[in-house]
Amino acid sequence: MMRPATPIIEDPTCGVPLVPLRRFLAPRWWPVWTGFAIVRLLAALPWAFQGALARALGSLAWYLARRDRRTTLINLRLAYPGKTERERRAIGQRHFRSLVYSLFETGLVWFGRRGRLERLARVEGREHLAAALAAGRGVLLLGAHFTTNEIAAAALPQTGHAYDIMYKRAGNELVHQLALRGRLGRGGRLIPSDKFVEMLKVLKRGGIVLYAPDQRFDADGAIIVPLFGVPALSNPGTTFIARATRCAVLPFFPLRLADGSGYVMRIGAPLADFPSGDSARDVARYHALIEDAVAAAPEQYLWSYKRFRPPPGQPDPYRGGLLRGRS
Repeated sequence: MMRPATPIIEDPTCGVPLVPLRRFLAPRWWPVWTGFAIVRLLAALPWAFQGALARALGSLAWYLARRDRRTTLINLRLAYPGKTERERRAIGQRHFRSLVYSLFETGLVWFGRRGRLERLARVEGREHLAAALAAGRGVLLLGAHFTTNEIAAAALPQTGHAYDIMYKRAGNELVHQLALRGRLGRGGRLIPSDKFVEMLKVLKRGGIVLYAPDQRFDADGAIIVPLFGVPALSNPGTTFIARATRCAVLPFFPLRLADGSGYVMRIGAPLADFPSGDSARDVARYHALIEDAVAAAPEQYLWSYKRFRPPPGQPDPYRGGLLRGRS
């Protein structure tokens, strides 16, 4: 099958400037450059060898990264109270291997040869995307934060359509600049999260946007909706987006195959009766979709992130139940 040509897109970074990399030569940037060089070198290795190395490094990271290990186990205890501690630790260990896998996948996306990604990843449910676009509607691909997100987004051009990605910029400016360059040329624009209005414009004119609003949201308008049965500060933005643009909302979840042979990215059917008129109900429906996707491969969800941090003044599970401060 021929790979669709990459469309020529104006302003692919949505106004974010590509800063010359020569500005980042001072010693304080050297750790980032070192990591970048390692990822680039690893990307040249045979894929089977990368998988074996990722598993080994992930097992090592489980013992060395104490803070992230603690966060992971707290999250798993909250989400899976019915499992034994041994079962939760096993998921946590696999999660760390999955995190290391994500670094190798980043190398594949940023530096891999054209065609290599297409051989490893396939997109299912293209008919749902095509039907929504044929009806003249914009499409919001509703995803979540899995360790496979980098490769999932890069696989979307297989559908033959241009798409845009909403993203939160990295706190480190060099990491941000390298990520912009690594992701460009895969078929769509990169829209930073502070340009929310631009996403609405894309959807109103019938475009496609990949959006993952499952992380903790404590800005104005936040609502508390259970995720894995745990009260979680959540973003009601999907309801607003769907109401404002009349777009079709299609679930989009990635899966790394258990044998390490590749990936399946699944586009689901449009959510019927969405939005419902009740933001909490809509977010609960979204969370149920996440829970179903996570059940297929629990280790691939981003457990090392403090998703269940509560509002200020409430007991914080990441601080041993102490009340969360106002900062």
